[in-house]
Amino acid sequence: MAFIKLKRAVAVLGLLTVSVTQAATTKLQDSVKEVVLDNGMKFLMVQQPGQANIVGGWVARVGSANEQPGITGISHLFEHMLFKGSPRIGVKKAKLDDKLRGQLDDIRSQMIEKERGYREQVRLGHGDGINDAHLQDEEMKDLQAQFDALIEKQRANLVKDEFDQVYTEAGASGMNAFTNQDMTVYFIRVPKNKLEMWMWMESERLSQPVFREFYSERDVVYEERRMRTESTPTGAQDEVYNSLFWRGHPYGWPVVGWPSDISAITREQAANYFDQYYAPNNLTFALVGDFDEAQAIKLAKKYFGRIPSNGKKADDVITLAMPLMGDFDYRAEVDAPPSASIDWRTTAFGGKDDPALSVLAGVLSGKTGRLYKRLVLEDQIATSASAQSNTQKFDGSFTVSANGKKGVSPDLLKKTLLEEVQKIIDEGITDYELEKQLNQNAASQFRRLEDPFFLAIQLLYFEGLRDWRTMDTNFERLTKVSKQDVQAAAQKYLNGFKGSALYTRKVSDEPVDPELAALSQEDQDQVKQMLGQLAMVPPAQLPAIVQRIEGSLAQAPADKQAAMNYLLKQLKKRLAKAGE
Repeated sequence: MAFIKLKRAVAVLGLLTVSVTQAATTKLQDSVKEVVLDNGMKFLMVQQPGQANIVGGWVARVGSANEQPGITGISHLFEHMLFKGSPRIGVKKAKLDDKLRGQLDDIRSQMIEKERGYREQVRLGHGDGINDAHLQDEEMKDLQAQFDALIEKQRANLVKDEFDQVYTEAGASGMNAFTNQDMTVYFIRVPKNKLEMWMWMESERLSQPVFREFYSERDVVYEERRMRTESTPTGAQDEVYNSLFWRGHPYGWPVVGWPSDISAITREQAANYFDQYYAPNNLTFALVGDFDEAQAIKLAKKYFGRIPSNGKKADDVITLAMPLMGDFDYRAEVDAPPSASIDWRTTAFGGKDDPALSVLAGVLSGKTGRLYKRLVLEDQIATSASAQSNTQKFDGSFTVSANGKKGVSPDLLKKTLLEEVQKIIDEGITDYELEKQLNQNAASQFRRLEDPFFLAIQLLYFEGLRDWRTMDTNFERLTKVSKQDVQAAAQKYLNGFKGSALYTRKVSDEPVDPELAALSQEDQDQVKQMLGQLAMVPPAQLPAIVQRIEGSLAQAPADKQAAMNYLLKQLKKRLAKAGE
């Protein structure tokens, strides 16, 4: 048995060595063509002959860190608004749509004045929120009725999801986007003979933004916030802890925004924000696939060159995080297993210690990492344990965390996590651990150059952080990390002040579904977690998920059948409710 394991280990190391050699001789900069249009818009093109589809996407260098109190969540709101079409897409009568949007703005401005007074009443202790029924006077009720009537007229004039339909009918797939603290990224796969259509569609929504369904879409975002935060076991608590940890920094507010801000953002504020951050000189596009480079450049100039630059750089993020000035523990009861996470401030992406921190996280993480070995296998106090180096555009942090078994104290998890961190501070890492991480990073670099979709997303992601070329330079810096670098980084950052989130399981008096209660505690936790994640999935995508779960049910271990059946039952209930 030992001989077989040794042979497997040698085989794996052999594969990793091949990956190292290939990745080391394959530089991304050798395959990317960068073109900058006269208006400042950047295009990154990677040709991969033989691909049936082209992966197209773009990044706006704006995220929640660019916001300010009063409009938090506006970057994420744009992610929704940019799928609403243009004057020619998504609407039956464009002139009527313009008229209705103007009328909605007028009424909304009157409502804002009323809300100003309600907000003062809330501050004085006369209500919990500006929507409290007893604060609403007859004038406000009348304005709300007019507003709702206009919303219905607007909806009747829409061609629902036409932007998506045009793409789908042309054979495109995977249209999506994401927003984080530093950027907003949009992407899709299109057949290679639909490149011009992609150019036209994307330029259409950028050159003629309509912010259609603006006010009703804010309600959709607010509901998304509720599902992501209030309806998840630790969401609300994590949000509080995050704001404490980042003390004064824009990373301290949630990407989805504060509830009071989401409901108050105006279309005028949105237009100003768009003009500043969605100007051509703040955007970078990426194309990966089988296309003619000269034609792509010609089309880019034709469709995107018509959008004028705003002639200025986007505002810088000025606020720096204040130092923690001491350790702090945030303790709460949640409807989830006991857990502990510990965070230290580190450095922004591209910082001089970024590569060493990445290697350090790798040594601690994974099934063969130090944390899993200690907490899960040896002490058997946790079901999972990991570490992560979170280096972002404007700052960074390092996290170690663990989910405990039933009855385990979060303090014990924290103590054990810190013991493993302290070992690296005192003794450093081994030659084997360093070599393993460098090989894994090399293999990852090679894979990201192979897959068209992953390559396009990575180009945009790195461009949003610093510059797409850092995909190469970061890898080069990683190959030069030494054991001494890793230990020095641990001593520099993980000896400093830290924040800890310590969660104990909440003892609830609420009735428990008997079918759920019949499952093991581990299965209950997994089912709840999956249901929480699936709550954010649109109903239209649920049938495919149900089908996949049903297809894998027969191959599932016998002791997991009950949990999967329960999950299926809850998903089907949600589908039935959505169809009512």
